[in-house]
Amino acid sequence: MGYKVHTVDGRAGEVDTSTARTYSKELRVASSAAGTYQLCKVPAGAAIIAVRAYRTGGSSGTVQVKKGSSDVLASPMATTTDAWAGSTTVQNATCAAGDNLSVVLGTPGGSPTETLVQVDLRTAAPAA
Repeated sequence: MGYKVHTVDGRAGEVDTSTARTYSKELRVASSAAGTYQLCKVPAGAAIIAVRAYRTGGSSGTVQVKKGSSDVLASPMATTTDAWAGSTTVQNATCAAGDNLSVVLGTPGGSPTETLVQVDLRTAAPAA
């Protein structure tokens, strides 16, 4: 049985018969208030393969993802007003089952109404 491949793989529309699965975890922060927000507890061993963010309104903002106390991005990623920003250059990407992922929003400029952060992961076992 095959599964449709997530577009982050760059092979949208193909059928993947391997055991690897790509899935996303998302966090939406209303008012985009600066702070640290819990994203998820990783359900199975996985690798972080991308971080994306979308900020609605405002004039500036930054996003960092942490695995435990380790930064996933080498430096906080700047967000763009009403557009997606993203990076596939990650560090500390290997996650064990039970690792905690969190999102750190920097102090925003202007008055953004919300920020959406998406973390894409790939696991050899389907996420439960």
